[in-house]
Amino acid sequence: MKPRFFFFFLLWVLTLGGMGLSLWVVSKLEDNAKSSSRSLSILVSSLLISSLSNRELYNKLKSVTRDIDFPVAIFDNSGKLQVAKNVSPERAKYLPFKEEITYYGKKIGELRYDYPSYTRWLRLINVALFMGILIISLLFFYTLYIAERYEYTEFWAGFAKGLAHQLATPISSLHGWYEVVKDRLPEEVRRGMERDLKRLTSILRRFSKLGGEPELVEVELEKVLEDVVHQMRNKYKSTQILFESHPVKVIGDAELIGWAVENFIKNSVEAGATRVKVYIRPKGEKVCVIVEDNGKGFDREGLKKAFKKSFSTKQRGWGVGLTLVKKIAQIHGGEVFIEESSPYYRTAVVFCLKAA
Repeated sequence: MKPRFFFFFLLWVLTLGGMGLSLWVVSKLEDNAKSSSRSLSILVSSLLISSLSNRELYNKLKSVTRDIDFPVAIFDNSGKLQVAKNVSPERAKYLPFKEEITYYGKKIGELRYDYPSYTRWLRLINVALFMGILIISLLFFYTLYIAERYEYTEFWAGFAKGLAHQLATPISSLHGWYEVVKDRLPEEVRRGMERDLKRLTSILRRFSKLGGEPELVEVELEKVLEDVVHQMRNKYKSTQILFESHPVKVIGDAELIGWAVENFIKNSVEAGATRVKVYIRPKGEKVCVIVEDNGKGFDREGLKKAFKKSFSTKQRGWGVGLTLVKKIAQIHGGEVFIEESSPYYRTAVVFCLKAA
């Protein structure tokens, strides 16, 4: 368990323990308040009713009721209101609790009262405390989730931008040196250097766009996928890579889209796939690219972590390929997810973009 979660768990344990203790204390206070209210009401009302003929005693006892903080009303035996405290005369007869006032076994009046108003709210203290802790907890975990996801994606965006900046100078120098020596090179060597320099320049542009804000334009998705599939066929000659064409346009950056699909195909081959199929499927206002293969796919844990940081099914590698694809999807306002994973039968990864 991570330290922050351990301390958060400990906070919950202490909070719930404190709530249990406070609930017990509140229950005792509530019972005490109710008992005191009843006892004081009966005592004072009995003395008041019995001393109605003694005006001086009556006035003294009446002054005692000034310190009572709960609704109480005293009626004589004829039903006439004698004292009303913390309640209007009109509502006095509707107070919920009623006691007969007796004097030497004879009824001389009636007491009506209610418990102090704060007793109704005592039990809500724990409810309010629990709801407050619950809301804070949910906000904590949501903020933690958003912050972690933002920090990680922004880390790779910053990494890509920095890498592009570092590569720009040496690649420019290589282009310059190539122009100087290309006429002295054999044709085969010259073509190989041109191909590699073109590849390096493409990688530089990709990382530069990933770390910035690329311009999203109307793109012929079919053409982008054809180019990627053609490159991957040349690179992985032992793997059957199929493509079902479907003319459609999307809003995006052709180079980044191609990079995402290239990552999918590369992962399929490295997962042991002998057959990879790329096709397009419209989905409402979006267009989805599906890459399916017959490789080993993802286990249950892999399905949960596929697009999270440092996930990889290979012993070597940083595990950032799918994370970069997720970043590309976010740049395009699209989505990426695993539709199905049946080991060595069908694993399908879906990359959706906005239709043009």
